[in-house]
Amino acid sequence: MPVVSARLRWLIALVPVFPPLYVISFYSLRYWRMLGPALRKAAAFYLLAQLLAALFTPSPLLSLSLAALRGLFIVSLLLTGALLRDKRWLYYLIIGASLTLVVSFATTFDILTWRFFAGRLMHPYYTITSLGIAAALTLWLLVSWKSGPLWLRLLLLTLAFTALVMAGSRGAIAGFVAGAVAASLAGERAYLWASVLVVPFLGLRYATLSQAAWKQELGRLFSLSLSGRGQVWERAWAAFLSHPWGGVGPYQLGPWLNPDHHALQPYYALYRLGVRKMPAILEPISGAWLIAHDVFLHSLTETGLLGTAGFLALLLLSGYAVVKARDPLLAAIYFGFLTMGLVDNPTAVPSLFFAEVFWVAAGMALARAGLTVALEQRPAVDVDQLGPDAL
Repeated sequence: MPVVSARLRWLIALVPVFPPLYVISFYSLRYWRMLGPALRKAAAFYLLAQLLAALFTPSPLLSLSLAALRGLFIVSLLLTGALLRDKRWLYYLIIGASLTLVVSFATTFDILTWRFFAGRLMHPYYTITSLGIAAALTLWLLVSWKSGPLWLRLLLLTLAFTALVMAGSRGAIAGFVAGAVAASLAGERAYLWASVLVVPFLGLRYATLSQAAWKQELGRLFSLSLSGRGQVWERAWAAFLSHPWGGVGPYQLGPWLNPDHHALQPYYALYRLGVRKMPAILEPISGAWLIAHDVFLHSLTETGLLGTAGFLALLLLSGYAVVKARDPLLAAIYFGFLTMGLVDNPTAVPSLFFAEVFWVAAGMALARAGLTVALEQRPAVDVDQLGPDAL
C-alpha cells in the first residue's frame, strides 16, 4: 500500500488537469463492506431508486445501463473519500487546480491580448462557471492548508482570487462565500476573512475596465437576471411533467432543453477538432452535458420522483455527516457546492464542475462521522506515510 499511496498524491494532483482520471475511483467499490449499516442502506436505496426510475423512462434499456454506471460512480467516489478519510489528501488538488487557472489566464491572454482584463476567463475545455468553481475550491483548500510556505500560499491565493473575479460567475462567487460562512460556523474564522477579500479583488478588477464596461459588468454581477435560466427551468419542468416517475433518463435531457444540443458540450469540443458528425452510437446522449441549472430540478427531470428520492437520501445523509464531523473544509465544499447548485449542477458526474470532489469530500465526512466501519487486513491509506513532503 505505501507504493500506491505515493502514486496517489500525483493522481489527485492531476485530476483537475485531466478529469478522466476520476474513473480510478471505481477501484474503491471492492471495499463496499466498509460502509456502516445506515450508509449501506442509504447507498443501496439510492442505487435501487435509480434503477427503478430508469424503468419508467422513454428508453428503459439505455437508461438502466446509464443509471447503473452513474450510480456506481457516485458510490465509488464516496468510498474513495471514506478510504482516504484524511482531508489533507485534498490539498494535492491545489496543484492541478492552480495549473488549470494558469492555463485559463494564458488562454484568455492568447485570445484577447491587450483586452485581457476586459474579458472573462477562457479555457480549452473548462467553462467560465467551471473556472469559477475551480477558483473557489482552490481558495477553500488554501485557507485550510496552513502548513504550506506563506509566500506560496499568498501567491496562489492571489491567483485564485483573481481567477474568481475574472471568471465572473455569480454562482461560483455566491458558493464561495456560502462555503466560507459554513466553514466559519464549523470553527474556522479564517474562511470568513477570506470571503471578505472578494470585495477588494472585485474593486481591482473593475478598476481595470472603462467606465462603461465596469458599469455593465457590475450590473450583470449584481442583477437578478437569470441569464436565460428561466427558459431552461421552464423546459426542464415540462420534461419532468411529461415523465414524473422516472424522468427522461440519465444524460438524455439535452433535446428537451435545446434543440441544437449537438452544438454544445461534449460535441462542441469534438467539433473544434474537426469532427463534423456525431457518431450514431452517441446520438441518444449527445446533449449529455446540458443541465437544468438547478441540482434538484435536474434530478427530477432525469430520474423523476423515484430517482430523486434516492438522491436526496444520499445527499441528506452526507449533509448530516458533514455537520457531525464539524470539519471546516468539508463543510465549505458541501454547502458551497449546494449553493452553486441553485443555479448550476456541480454534483452531477461526470462533469467539468468538480462534482467528483464534492462526493469524495462527502465520503470523507461520512468516515469522520462514524458511518463507516474498519476493514480487517486493509492497510490504512495514511497521508503521513509519504513523509515530511506531504502537504
